[in-house]
Amino acid sequence: MNSNTLSSTGTALGSGQLPRSSDLQSEQNLFAIPVLNHFLLYAPLSGLAALVNGVALLHLRDGIIDGPLSELMEALRANVRPAPRPIQGEFVPHFLGLLPTRDCNLACRYCGFQIAGGHHHASMPLTLARDAVTWYMDQVRQSGSRQAEVHFFGGEAFCAEEVLDFSVPLSRQLALDAGISVKFEVATNGAFSEERCRWAADHLDTVVLSLDGPADVQDLNRPYRGGRGSFQTVTRSATILSAGSADLYLRSCVTAQTADRLPEIADWFCQAFHPAGVCFESLQPTPQSEAAGLQPPDPLPFARGFIKAARLLASHDVEPIYTAADIRALRVSFCPVGQDVAIVSPDGVINACYLLQSEWEAKGLDLRLGRMSNRAACLDEGAVQAARDLNVWNKPHCERCFCKWHCAGGCHVNHQPADPTGAHARLCVQTRIIAVWNILNSLGRADLAEEWLADDEAVNRTEARPSDLLMDVV
Repeated sequence: MNSNTLSSTGTALGSGQLPRSSDLQSEQNLFAIPVLNHFLLYAPLSGLAALVNGVALLHLRDGIIDGPLSELMEALRANVRPAPRPIQGEFVPHFLGLLPTRDCNLACRYCGFQIAGGHHHASMPLTLARDAVTWYMDQVRQSGSRQAEVHFFGGEAFCAEEVLDFSVPLSRQLALDAGISVKFEVATNGAFSEERCRWAADHLDTVVLSLDGPADVQDLNRPYRGGRGSFQTVTRSATILSAGSADLYLRSCVTAQTADRLPEIADWFCQAFHPAGVCFESLQPTPQSEAAGLQPPDPLPFARGFIKAARLLASHDVEPIYTAADIRALRVSFCPVGQDVAIVSPDGVINACYLLQSEWEAKGLDLRLGRMSNRAACLDEGAVQAARDLNVWNKPHCERCFCKWHCAGGCHVNHQPADPTGAHARLCVQTRIIAVWNILNSLGRADLAEEWLADDEAVNRTEARPSDLLMDVV
């Protein structure tokens, strides 16, 4: 990102261009975040961030605009476009998700899939896969889009590998017939044969592989059924995938026990494999994780560990991924829900979410959109609208947070935005910390970011504010 310096009386220390957009106060677009002795002025929808002192901040709040502050406000007003809005109109799938099975060959200590049915999950009939793919590719063609995407979820998708063997070539042929391109992505545990791994490396575009860390971490967290460790098999798969044509993304679940090891894990990932990116995600507590003695990391240790790991990954040209704090992205919804994604389950039901139905029903959500019937999708318009309504515009707890257009309130199922006291929830805290660090670095102020991050009290002042809006500064 470009940066320049606003001088004169020291009221503004630096500014830089960020993603553009929207109206200022009417969309609550101007935020002020304390960072040590400075304030970070942030307008995510107007494309600007700047460091200012307390006097400048109060002048801005009160509309006393002169000198370098007039330059700042002029820049804000010059970069205006509408805020992201929910999808309207006809349902055109952003991508097709297929759930070949809910079964899995691992027994991860924090996962509820084994409890939800174990080996009793049925595989998707190939006739259903045919109908879903054919319907989706026809929708893409009719919409005028030139790009289709098919994603495979689980359980473990390769526990029903015949569905992938059937769906991938069918999708390619239908795309060829329609004159469009198609990409394939799979989320997998990597616990499969060398032959299957080489197929994935050569036939898919993106493989998201779950690998929690070195042997002591992986074998503890992600064993096979019966307790045998999965490390040897999964790292063999990661090695094969690194050499293939598919982009390899490693996804690591972080616990309280591993938060301080993230730099070590990141370094090992870079030395042992060739990932395009690495995603570190905090453990979501489940009855299974609690029974196994696994706890989610505290927000500050996680954020510090992620940031150290992110610097190391970037030095190896590997993308560090913590999606909720990605300041490059402007979102109305964090996940497939609300983005017109069709995820087809083995029984033919079309959902907006790939998580277990029991998980979202426990939160009072119904994320069913319809079902496949007579070789077509029968969608409930009311259900589609209800899914679209699950977005940041309808999340009051996000209104005064500077991260609102980046995290969009997080996962609708697993993320509780606040604890009973009204304080920011654990995931909000770590997201806010990482986002501030990202913004400061975009301004070329890595020095200030490091000084701030090392100061517990300063970080607490930043993340604990009930409102980040400039208009609420006191």
